[in-house]
Amino acid sequence: MSSWPRGRSVGRSLPTSDAARKRSRGRYNIRLFLAMFWKKVVAAGVLLLLGYSSALWRYRTNTKTYSIFNTRTTIHLEYEGPDFIEWDIPGVCSVKNRTLQNTIMICSVQGVHTIRPKVYGKTAEAEERFLYVDRPSECFLWYYQSSRVDNKPIQNIVMWIYDPENASPEELANNASQPSINSMSLSSQFFSMGEEPTILSVISYDVYIPEITKQEGIWEVQIPHTKANVLLMIKGNSVAFQDCFVAHHPFLVSYISQNFTQNSEDLPLTTSTEENILFDWHPCFPANVVTISHWETLYSNDAFNTTQKIRIPPNMLTDEERENIQDISLIEEGIIFLTAGRLYLRRTNDFLKLDQTFHIPSNITGTETRTWCWPEYVPKEGLELSEIILWTKKEVFLGYAGLRFFKLICLEELVEILKLHEEDINKFTIHRATYTSDPTGIALLLVHPIMGSQSSMMHLVFYNENTIKWELQDFVLYFPQDQKLNALFLYSALPNFVIWDTKTVYYSYHKYSKNGYMLSPLGYQDLTSFANNSYIHQVFIDYFGNGVIKMYNNIMLYFKIDVTDVSLLHKWVNENENTVILINTNGEPLLTNLNYGFAKVSEYPLMLELYSSIYTEVTSCPYLLFESSIYLNDIRMDKRDELTFWSQIVYPENYGVYSIVEINGPEILKQERNVDYETALGICTKNLTVTLYQRVDYEAVNNYSQLQDENMGHVMIQLRPSQFAKTCPSSNQAIHVLVGCYTKRHIVLKGYENKKCRHENLKYEIEKQYLRGNPPENKLINYNVSEYGCPLHIYMTEKFHPVLQLYDDDEFVEDVTANFIIWEIHERIDFSYTVTMHSAGCVNEAQTWKSMIKENKDLPIDKVWGPENYRHCFSFSSGKPGDLSQPYEIINSSNKNEIIWKTHHIGFYVFRVKIIDPNYSFCELTTTFAIEIFGILPRTDPIMVLFILLGLIIIIFICLLISYFQYLRIFRKFIYEPSVKSKNKKKQRQ
Repeated sequence: MSSWPRGRSVGRSLPTSDAARKRSRGRYNIRLFLAMFWKKVVAAGVLLLLGYSSALWRYRTNTKTYSIFNTRTTIHLEYEGPDFIEWDIPGVCSVKNRTLQNTIMICSVQGVHTIRPKVYGKTAEAEERFLYVDRPSECFLWYYQSSRVDNKPIQNIVMWIYDPENASPEELANNASQPSINSMSLSSQFFSMGEEPTILSVISYDVYIPEITKQEGIWEVQIPHTKANVLLMIKGNSVAFQDCFVAHHPFLVSYISQNFTQNSEDLPLTTSTEENILFDWHPCFPANVVTISHWETLYSNDAFNTTQKIRIPPNMLTDEERENIQDISLIEEGIIFLTAGRLYLRRTNDFLKLDQTFHIPSNITGTETRTWCWPEYVPKEGLELSEIILWTKKEVFLGYAGLRFFKLICLEELVEILKLHEEDINKFTIHRATYTSDPTGIALLLVHPIMGSQSSMMHLVFYNENTIKWELQDFVLYFPQDQKLNALFLYSALPNFVIWDTKTVYYSYHKYSKNGYMLSPLGYQDLTSFANNSYIHQVFIDYFGNGVIKMYNNIMLYFKIDVTDVSLLHKWVNENENTVILINTNGEPLLTNLNYGFAKVSEYPLMLELYSSIYTEVTSCPYLLFESSIYLNDIRMDKRDELTFWSQIVYPENYGVYSIVEINGPEILKQERNVDYETALGICTKNLTVTLYQRVDYEAVNNYSQLQDENMGHVMIQLRPSQFAKTCPSSNQAIHVLVGCYTKRHIVLKGYENKKCRHENLKYEIEKQYLRGNPPENKLINYNVSEYGCPLHIYMTEKFHPVLQLYDDDEFVEDVTANFIIWEIHERIDFSYTVTMHSAGCVNEAQTWKSMIKENKDLPIDKVWGPENYRHCFSFSSGKPGDLSQPYEIINSSNKNEIIWKTHHIGFYVFRVKIIDPNYSFCELTTTFAIEIFGILPRTDPIMVLFILLGLIIIIFICLLISYFQYLRIFRKFIYEPSVKSKNKKKQRQ
């Protein structure tokens, strides 16, 4: 098997004469035979020296996570195999009973200690390990419990401090419901000394502060349950107890929790062979994983601390289909199975066939879900990213949330787009599809056989879900026709990836500039010769570029990004056990044994095993420290934004290491770099500061929209050291920079609350004389409070100056200083401005609503004026002279332009604001608010007033008449008549 990138050739010069050619060929064949013979002998010897026999031994700590491995740690030694004599350990380490296969050991001195078991007559097969035991600067750990709050997207975290050397069995088994007495006392001691833990989101860098509970020694906090909070870290203060600190504790929080119903008569889904194990996990929630083996299909949402058996009702599949599952994928709707070219979905309570009803054919050859998680990545407005790829030999399909599947392309169309030869259409087949490290990237492996050869040629094609473009890559790979290829893109900015079959692993780094086969320690590209002829089962890569190649017999080989050879790791699992490498809740590798349908998990100390395996090699990291301000997050840049980040690399003098910034994507960002260099006592420090920015002037251009599109895009940036080695600390760091409009960016009116209030929806009428365009009748308006919010109340003689604020979702960004315009959405025109064009400083007539509507008669009012056609009035070179006494209808935070009401009357206005500064944002920023004017009653119709007055006069006159006659009646009854009677009585007396 051989492979050469396109445009590259290889050959060997031989003597020209026939005799010389024969002698040379004969000597060459003898040398080749001897070289191959000795390589096999040496390989067998190396395998024996490294202990790859039927016997193996492991070590573990009380915590099982290996997060603390120091002179205070109790190390459990476990030997599996026959003929054991005793443990061979250095004198600085003490062992409880060296003749027991399972015993405990403590190494009280810092350093690298050689440990190996002694075996009868098999000294050469006794595998030795070089364990590095550190000094005890961190002795204590955080114990946490995570639980979902009912009916709320909130996760409740409870935590305390414990000592792994003095913890309860429940705490060591990670199933404690409350702290032990020792842990409670230890936590209280740390609290009294000022320990205040924080929970940090490794992805979004959000910080959550736990509070001490009523129960002594326990902290508690509730955090939003989102994708950005799937990877968290508990960090404490720098508080020491007995000269020991509490170690930072990273952990994963499970987000998706599905419970699959089962019946007693349900049947299992399995693979056809014992050694073949299929698996898949959600990229953002790796603790949610599904595996399928020869015995069962198992699902777990907590990295196999608990499991569920996934079975299906009888008679849904034939026995041959049910026992020969070819592929498996985990999506949010459930688990997808591929068998006999057809797809089936196991949901929580049913088993569904995905057929033509879902636009899926019955000849599917493979499925693939996303590899990497970008929880903060927000696609452009209107774009939805797929969650699964399906393919046949001639077609590719994409699946979206809600079980929506669509055909992406067929091979005939793809060949035409890529401008390949038409005669190649029947030769090509789609060998495999996978997602790249770019959130919008999809890679297709197109293959066609080479005539007259046993090899096939593979072409690499990229598709971008954002730009909807196909691109043929400058990459070609030759491989045997009987092999099936797999591909995995590394977490990086440039397209770094590995492609493997059953025997070899091909790498391509730095955008095809560094290619070749991963070589074994003896220089073989066929890795099976170094693994007892076992084939490759799994290639595992983490976010920091660490990679493990696991063979079917559980021999594991280590590699790293930028490294071109592999290292043989110590034997950890018996070769007859069926295992896969997963990720535990601490984000570290986890070995899961799936024999006989049950999951048995064991933590795997990858870095300890690596350092032990390569301890005798002459290799060292060229730098001591590499740090940067880049973290796992997406950066959004608008027109005025700048992105500044730094990196620092510390290395021994004369090594010449430096930081490399790699940018992949459209060339839309300029950059400035500043390098500081310092040397002291043979140690060099280089600090690199990089600033990315844009300096495009969008003002007064005729192609505003096109210019915006040309300067928007998705850029990936990566920082890495110029030199690298396996022993180097994690250094691969990449981020996405999204240049363009952030969909959650918006503006609001300062002080305006767009929410429900006491007001109910109301109706009001706008008189026709106050409307634009002289309409023939009044306009009736239905005001929706839930849509526009509560109106502002302003006295009719009061001036109004709107102040805008910029927000990203719920986060305040700044007060807007750019120019903006305002209009009434129901076309009211009974308002004006306090500033005139002359007082604003214009030298030419400024744009107004009247002039812009006249220029754009066929457009709606919200489209006639905006940043695409804004022209300022402060230059003699643009515009035309005119009446500068007109109102200046453009507002900003500094020009003190205010809105006034033309007629003093009660009114209701619904205003919309738009920013028209073309250099302010890629977004079209608008907001709506309402104003209610109060004061003097509005002027009414004079005739109506006359009739009302006449009516009032008549009513008053009638009231006066009635009151007059009523007064006369009262006067006569109570005043006049009594007085007359009294006079008559006096006369009679006289």
